[in-house]
Amino acid sequence: MPESFHVTQQVHMDMSPAVPAGEMEVFSVAYVSGSIARQVLHGVSCDACKTCLTSEVLLSANVFIYFKECSDTEQSLTYPSEKLVETVGTAVTLMESIMTEAAHLNSVEQHITTAIKSTVDFEWIRCSGCSLHHQRIVDSIVRCLTRIYIPWWCKRRNRMMTEAARQRATERKMKILSHQ
Repeated sequence: MPESFHVTQQVHMDMSPAVPAGEMEVFSVAYVSGSIARQVLHGVSCDACKTCLTSEVLLSANVFIYFKECSDTEQSLTYPSEKLVETVGTAVTLMESIMTEAAHLNSVEQHITTAIKSTVDFEWIRCSGCSLHHQRIVDSIVRCLTRIYIPWWCKRRNRMMTEAARQRATERKMKILSHQ
């Protein structure tokens, strides 16, 4: 991994206090975390893994997910565990900090995967979950994160650049019109 991708603990936000507090910024992270948990656990029958990644109780961070449910009687969405939400939030913050440096490189996903695996703490999965499936779960979480985040980042960046180009064109046209 190039030196420019080395990110220290101070760079990325610590999600630990924000998740239990149910802060607004955490709601979208929790929603995406639930989606990741569902994808990772698809076809998994290990109860320890399910308990590690999901929550049976309604956490404050999962209130948004609860209100997104289509039915009051049937749960169709996945409610992530507090630790998964913290981990996803930390990984997203890390990706945000390195994407401007990595976006133009070949193998962007590989660079970001390496950065996440070397920086974000996944040890809680081994401790609270299943040590047998630990590596598979970590790999799946990281793959889901990169497959969701990289296209989303590119879409946002393209919108910003398009808007900036549109603004410059408008200014140029206004200059032309004001001189006539």
